[in-house]
Amino acid sequence: MIETREHLIHVLTEAAQIEHNLLCSYLYAAFSLKREGEPGLTRVQEEAVERWRKTIVKVALEEMAHLATVNNLLVAVGGAPHFDRANLPLAPGYHPAGVIVRLTPFTRETLDHFIFLERADHQPLQDAPGFEPVDVERKARRGGLTPSAADYLTVGALYDSIVEGFTTLVARHGEARVIDQSGLRQLDAETARLPNVARLTNLASVLGAIAWIKEEGEGSAGSAAGPESHFDRFCAIKAEWEELAAEEPAFEPAWPAAHDPVMRKPLEGRARVWVTEEPAASLLDLGNALYGFMLQLLSQTYACDDRSDQVRLMNTSVELMEGCAAAATALARLPANLDRSGINAGLTFAVPRNLGFRPVGVARREIFLERARELSDGAERLFPVLGPVVSEKLQRRLSTAIELLGG
Repeated sequence: MIETREHLIHVLTEAAQIEHNLLCSYLYAAFSLKREGEPGLTRVQEEAVERWRKTIVKVALEEMAHLATVNNLLVAVGGAPHFDRANLPLAPGYHPAGVIVRLTPFTRETLDHFIFLERADHQPLQDAPGFEPVDVERKARRGGLTPSAADYLTVGALYDSIVEGFTTLVARHGEARVIDQSGLRQLDAETARLPNVARLTNLASVLGAIAWIKEEGEGSAGSAAGPESHFDRFCAIKAEWEELAAEEPAFEPAWPAAHDPVMRKPLEGRARVWVTEEPAASLLDLGNALYGFMLQLLSQTYACDDRSDQVRLMNTSVELMEGCAAAATALARLPANLDRSGINAGLTFAVPRNLGFRPVGVARREIFLERARELSDGAERLFPVLGPVVSEKLQRRLSTAIELLGG
């Protein structure tokens, strides 16, 4: 049971990490899906795969909204926004044993794993092969002063404990003492450019936001989200895939992107795909740099008192996100390693260690602009080997980011 503010902040931080991890795994699968005109698909299959890609990207965007909402909860209760996380795949026990997060292309097993992750408490599903839970149980000393997160079977159960924590603290200390009623430094739908994100200023808004996260993911109440829940949308993709596979057993909707790619040489005995082949290795470096810079800007949006500054930083983040997506899509189509024939690369979503505070005012703007120009120069050096489509997307997104930062 959550009985202190520090414990609540700790558990909310885990929720932020889970939302962040899930959206990265969903995006990785979406980037691996084949696009119109690429080999191996009939017209009917192309149309289906494009629907699936749009569905998974929308789910990932909704997970981004969940992450923004969790960060609003953190700010509201006196914590700090959290965009940091462990690099993927997660080590056993980082989350509860049943929460396995890896980077895998769109396969039957990956889709079944997504369905398992988004299940409600009452759905007795087994995870897919390759995602078996590890025999690790997180046990914490009850009543201790050091906060920790208990085990839970589903992500929904984690949010249930957060509801209990907010309710307990408000009953004990009063709403005004627990929740910052100003909404200062939180994001809303306009500043975040994401649906259903709202500033949380009282217990009712907090509980409503958490209920929305659960319902949009699980559809557990069976009414408000209904077929629009993440769980049901993934189940619908599976049903359509089974129909298409019955007509054409050889149907392969995705490129053979690596399972658990890494940018640096993996430790001995780790089942990882080290991306060393060019131009994939250099493009992976650029893609991760774009992703890391985007996270730095997102973190800073919560440090802004000025709404226009928040909007500018968020808009810049969106441009970097689109550039990162272009790089990730291209990576799934490029060979990863000459020693691993038939396996393509993939974005690893590596998190930089320097996600923290940047100086306010002019110094911050100059530092961010300096980094944007470095990334633009790095991208330009890759243009001759990337082809016109990817190069144009990267150039356009980075140029706009520089303009937004005042360059």
